[in-house]
Amino acid sequence: MNTSLRIICKKNSLKNGLYPIYLRVTINRRSKFYSTPFTCKLTEWDEKQGEFKSKFTNAFVFNKTLRKMKDYASDIISILEMEYESYNLVLFDKYYSRKTNEGITFVQFFLKEIEALKSNSQVSYARSMEDTLVALRKFEKKLDAYKFENIDYQFLTNFENSLRKKGANDGGIGVYMRNIRRIYNTAINYKLVQQQYYPFRDFKLSKYKKRNVRKALSESEFKKLLDFDNEKIPSSKNARYAYIFSYYARGMNFTDMAELKWSDLENNYFNYHRNKTDALLKIKLPNLPIINEILEFYKMYRPFDTPYIFPILKKNLKDYEDSELRARKHNVISFYNKQLKKIMESCNIEKNISFYTARHTFATSALRNNVNINIIKQSLGHKRLSTTESYLDDFHDSEVDNVINNIF
Repeated sequence: MNTSLRIICKKNSLKNGLYPIYLRVTINRRSKFYSTPFTCKLTEWDEKQGEFKSKFTNAFVFNKTLRKMKDYASDIISILEMEYESYNLVLFDKYYSRKTNEGITFVQFFLKEIEALKSNSQVSYARSMEDTLVALRKFEKKLDAYKFENIDYQFLTNFENSLRKKGANDGGIGVYMRNIRRIYNTAINYKLVQQQYYPFRDFKLSKYKKRNVRKALSESEFKKLLDFDNEKIPSSKNARYAYIFSYYARGMNFTDMAELKWSDLENNYFNYHRNKTDALLKIKLPNLPIINEILEFYKMYRPFDTPYIFPILKKNLKDYEDSELRARKHNVISFYNKQLKKIMESCNIEKNISFYTARHTFATSALRNNVNINIIKQSLGHKRLSTTESYLDDFHDSEVDNVINNIF
């Protein structure tokens, strides 16, 4: 992320003739100014150092306070870099406004974190958090009054037992507990709760077995999807075409595909900034009959008067409210996932495949063909190699060994 923090003296004077001091936070070329209680004359400010000149009265004390403000902002940036693959000014502001969090309850902070995820376009993660909060509220009717100190080892143990009585397995319980742990860790970083109350020292999450979900289609399974006759399930055509396009567009995410315009495409080349990470990706679609079939179909099939290739958005992006846009994309991808399930059943593929797994299918296919993992990272638009490495979970151990040996 392109981030900078600087203490500045604004050049617009106040009524008293003095100039206000601000903390300027810049993330991805967008800035926000946070006021400080200080003002001065322009001759009293060291612009290069971003502090009061030594001859200024109280310079030592005032500069110390300004450094604390800047250090606090720097700590917030560090938290965001650990917690999120990408972040923006809106998310930074939610974290920086710490005073509004004083005395906050567990649920209130949980809800703020959900909103922060939504503002950062991490919709799936936000829904997972919402599901966790719903389950917690069903378990404890008085949860809204709970402080962080009430979420202790005994509470978590009782919550787990309640979930198991309702038939929940290790995988589902593990998701809930990891979400709670994340909220607790963030609250500790915010200094909303003391480290001594942290319940996950004793309540270990390692006991939950990792869900053995094969997220990617194998080569033979993907071929069945390629060979599938649209006429068998006419309603599934858009879902099938979108999944295949995503695969050949190097695992292009659904939300980015929704915004892909015809004007972006030239001779099967296009560039786009990935919504989630703002990474610039340059794509060359392979010259294959299925790609030509998909593009020719959508040149003719135009249910909405929009500039976009795929019939996902009914109107121009700028005409949507943020919540309306999220709802539209969610509704379409939910429908596509249902249609993909029908195709899988028709092809006798016993996997719980969703649209998102097109990214995993692309990644695992590349790995099986000995493509260097750093190239796959770049193709997927990941910021961290560890994110790409998580896709290795789809491999059998023997496949991992073969791929890793070929990488080195």
